[in-house]
Amino acid sequence: GSGALRDLVGQAAELVPYGDAPALTGAVLRLLGDPGRRGQLAGAGRRQAAGWPTEEDTVAHVLSVYDELAQPLSVAGRE
Repeated sequence: GSGALRDLVGQAAELVPYGDAPALTGAVLRLLGDPGRRGQLAGAGRRQAAGWPTEEDTVAHVLSVYDELAQPLSVAGRE
């Protein structure tokens, strides 16, 4: 459901039910008419994104996992 999505976006988005075009239209129109709310959402999004890993951090992590997986396995009695 939308619980996981709400956990992901936090307070940085207006969520509407999937496939509900009238709800989406209403949310967009409300945001168009409310610069304060748009600013709140933008600020929340920036704060949330500031805590995410950078692309460089992600690449370094993936490469470290590959390095670990590339190490030969030690089998008892066979070294």
